[in-house]
Amino acid sequence: MMRSRGGASSALGAERAERERERAALLRHARDEAERSLQLAAALSARDTQLRHAREQLFEARRQLQAAGCLSEGESVVSLGIGPPMLLGGPSGLMGDRGSCSADSGVRGSSDGGATSVCGGNLSDSTAEGAPPTIDAYDTDAASLVSSAHHIYQLSTPRDCSPTVSPHNSASPFTRSIDAGSLSRSVEQLSSPGECEAALLGGMRGRSGGGSGSKGARGRGSAWGSISRVFARSRHRTKSGSAVVSGHESEPVYAATGNTTRAWSPLGSEAALREAASLPLARWRAPAIIAWLELALGMPQYAAAVADNVKSGKIRALNGQVLLELSDADLEVGLGISQPMHRKKLRLAIEERRRPDLVRNPSIGQLTHAWVAAEWLPDLGLSQYAESFLANLVDARMLDTISKKELEKYLGVTRKFHQASIVHGIHLLRIMKYDRQALAVRRHQCENVDADPLVWTNQRFMRWAHNIDLGEFADNLKDSGVHGGLVVLEPSFTGETMATALGIPPSKSIIRRHLVAEFDALVIPAR
Repeated sequence: MMRSRGGASSALGAERAERERERAALLRHARDEAERSLQLAAALSARDTQLRHAREQLFEARRQLQAAGCLSEGESVVSLGIGPPMLLGGPSGLMGDRGSCSADSGVRGSSDGGATSVCGGNLSDSTAEGAPPTIDAYDTDAASLVSSAHHIYQLSTPRDCSPTVSPHNSASPFTRSIDAGSLSRSVEQLSSPGECEAALLGGMRGRSGGGSGSKGARGRGSAWGSISRVFARSRHRTKSGSAVVSGHESEPVYAATGNTTRAWSPLGSEAALREAASLPLARWRAPAIIAWLELALGMPQYAAAVADNVKSGKIRALNGQVLLELSDADLEVGLGISQPMHRKKLRLAIEERRRPDLVRNPSIGQLTHAWVAAEWLPDLGLSQYAESFLANLVDARMLDTISKKELEKYLGVTRKFHQASIVHGIHLLRIMKYDRQALAVRRHQCENVDADPLVWTNQRFMRWAHNIDLGEFADNLKDSGVHGGLVVLEPSFTGETMATALGIPPSKSIIRRHLVAEFDALVIPAR
């Protein structure tokens, strides 16, 4: 009996020792895997840093090439791997397109105070229960979210651009009540378009002589008479492909051949554009306009159509003065620009060329629609909208005058939180005076230091979540729209808002308190 008990106890002891060895082996293996994971994470972070530096160098090289006239915007889009179908969206408009850009355009009278706000503890798009929003008789969709046309030609400071301190904020008739955390501003906080709509139309059509306040007045007093004379099909087409009408020559940039094919000459286009760069737009001729559309604005599909129409005689006399006087209907019929956002892009560029000495942000023209889609939106954490922004050719000029209606109708940005993210992203660009190189320098300086969160990208906030031991929730920030401009410039964005964005359950109160403490230490000094 004693012998059997001794054998059983020795067997149990051996089994216990074996289990201890297995446990020690498992712990050792887990420790090794944890160290390996940390090494991989560090390597991935270093690789990500190298990739961002390489991307910055690539964009700097592209900017220098564009400044030297050696690289077109269309080529820069191809270099980023963005397919031409998205860039060369045909003239067929989106659903709900209107025939006139003037009714939809974001070139409206509004203040920088028309900014968007987010709910302190809820990222949903639903309106909070309780008091409904009070809205006056103005059409909120017709007003610009963040700018107006006449603001383009005014000097301002970052403080002037701030939606927090803008005097238009306090006087805005648009208010909205939220239960848990009241918002400092709202997407609906937009101003009236009436005054600047009239100013815009007057600026575009009343520049010559005694002005042309109406269609009839322009038809009677304009040197060009009825615009139908410009966009009338010529009865007698010249064999050489050039038309001479009323003393104005039109020399197409495409060499005429025996058939309908075209021989494109990039050197000729760049030479025409360089030659016209020092001249006012009113003195431009057809070759310079075509090169400007193709190389400077990245609208080659319309440049080809204009060249064909000039060659065939459908456009009998196209020059800069005619371009300054074109209406939306003329742009659609004569130039084939049927999409409202494309017409807006051209209109804003024309207005900038009309008085280039009054442009407050000279760098704004360097931020092309390729940069907006490939760099700016991913930095905001809104890369899911890149395709729609690229198809609508949204560049920095359009961002500066974007409206809520355009965001929803043409760009598909319907979530209020995402609209707020875009508005504050534009606000940050204004603070940086649309200088992407200065922005890149500031971001590089805080790449490995938890400071200056105003310029942080969405990816930088994901790394910050890892740094404060919240890596399991960091991926929830991807495509969320959380970035430094929103976090710092929106006073209602709190640590609880960040906890909701990270997807931390309310039941994990200790983790949420830890996040709030880290968030306040980072953001409050920057506000």
